[in-house]
Amino acid sequence: MNLIEKVKAAIERENLIPEDAHVVVGVSGGADSVALLHILHRLGYQLTAAHMNHSIRGAEADGDEAFVKALCKKLGIKCVTAKVDVPALAKEKGISLEMAAREARHDFFRSLISGFKFQVSGFLIALAHHADDQLETFFLRAARGTGPSGLGGMRSFQCLENVDATPSSRFPDTADATGASRLRSRTLTLVRPMLGIRRTEIIQWLEKEKIEWREDATNTDETISRNFVRRQLLPMFGKLNDRAAENLLRTMDILRDEEDHPEKAARRREIRDWLIEHGAKPTFDAVEKVVSFSEKTCGTQFLDLEGLRIINEYGVLKVDATPSSRFSVRIEEGVGILRGPWCASVSLAKVAGREVTVRVAKPGDRMEPYGMEGSKKLQDIFTDLKIPKAQRESWPVVECGGEIIWLPGYRIARGWELSSDSEPALHLFSDEG
Repeated sequence: MNLIEKVKAAIERENLIPEDAHVVVGVSGGADSVALLHILHRLGYQLTAAHMNHSIRGAEADGDEAFVKALCKKLGIKCVTAKVDVPALAKEKGISLEMAAREARHDFFRSLISGFKFQVSGFLIALAHHADDQLETFFLRAARGTGPSGLGGMRSFQCLENVDATPSSRFPDTADATGASRLRSRTLTLVRPMLGIRRTEIIQWLEKEKIEWREDATNTDETISRNFVRRQLLPMFGKLNDRAAENLLRTMDILRDEEDHPEKAARRREIRDWLIEHGAKPTFDAVEKVVSFSEKTCGTQFLDLEGLRIINEYGVLKVDATPSSRFSVRIEEGVGILRGPWCASVSLAKVAGREVTVRVAKPGDRMEPYGMEGSKKLQDIFTDLKIPKAQRESWPVVECGGEIIWLPGYRIARGWELSSDSEPALHLFSDEG
C-alpha cells in the first residue's frame, strides 16, 4: 500500500473519522502535518487547517504562517491562525518551551470549538504524530520514569471528555452566545491517522509527490531532549537489529491495549506459559498470533505455529495430538548421498541385510548423532529443535539392529555415513508433518 492507502486503512480500521465529520487539521508547515493535510484532502474529507504561530523563531515563524496560508489557499481549504508568545508563557509558568507550546496548542484547539458550529457528533482535531514520535515518547518517558501506561505512548484516538470550550483570553470568541453554549458540552477529539507510519516513508512520499514543506531550524538543537532522542538515540537503537524499532512499536501497542483491557495482560501470560508447556517457543509473534486466534469463537479453526497445530473449538484451545500417521517414511536402495533435513542416506553395507524399521519415538530413546561424540537423548534433541511436546510421542525414528540410524528433521547416526557419492546406499525419505 502507498501512504494514502495506509492512512485510509488506519482511519477505517480504527473508525477515527465519521463520514460526516468536519476535520480540523493541525498544520505547522512541517513535513508531517503538510503530508497529513494533503492526504486527508485527497481522501475527500471536509477540512479546516489550524495553524498556531508560537513566536519562538521570529521571522521564520511568521514565514511558516505565511506558508500554511498559501498552501491552504492553493488547496481551497479554510485556514484559521493564531499567534501566541510561547517563550513568555513558558517564563510566566516556569515550564519548558515544549510544554508551553503544547499547552498553547491545546488552548487554541479548545477555542475552536466555540468558533465553529459544525453539525457533527463530535469535534475532530487531526494531528500528524507518527511512529517516530511514538518511539521518541517511549524513551523520554522511560528516562523520566513512568509505568506501563506512560510507556504505551500516544493513542490514535483520544477523546477529551467534558472540555470547557470557553476560549481563553489569548483567542477571540467568534461564536455567538447560543453557539458557544451549545458547543461547550461537546467533546474535543484528537485523532492521529499516521501514528503507525515511519517518518522516512512520509518524507519519501512528499518528495515523490513534489510537495514542499518548511523545516524548523530548532529541530537540530540537541539541547532539546526530543531532538537528542531523534538525532542520536534512535539511530543507535536501530543498529541493534533491523526490526528493533518495529518490535518496540508493537510492544507499545500491547501496553496500550492492556491499559484499555487489563484482562489481556493475564491472557498473554497464560498463553505464553501454555506455549512453553507444549514445547513451542513463546516469541512475541507467536504469543500475539495465539492471542488473536483465541478470540475467535465461531466453529472449529486451526492455526499452525512452529510445528504446533492448534485447534480452536468455539473459543477453547487445544493441541492436535494426531498420531504418527501424519508422517511417512519411504526407504529405497540407491547410490550416493542425499542431503536435507527430510531425507538421508546410510551405508547399505552397514545395514548388511538386516531389517530396517520405522517406529515412533519412545521415552528414554538415545542416538549417537553423526558429527558428535557420545550419545544424546532424543528428548534433548527435540528440545534443541523446538519440537512441540505434543508431536514428540508421534515423531518417527528409523531403526536397524536395535540402533536408531536416522531421526527425520535432524541427522543420521555416527558410523552409518557413506564414504563417497559412489557408494551403495539406503535412501530414506520422510514427509514433514
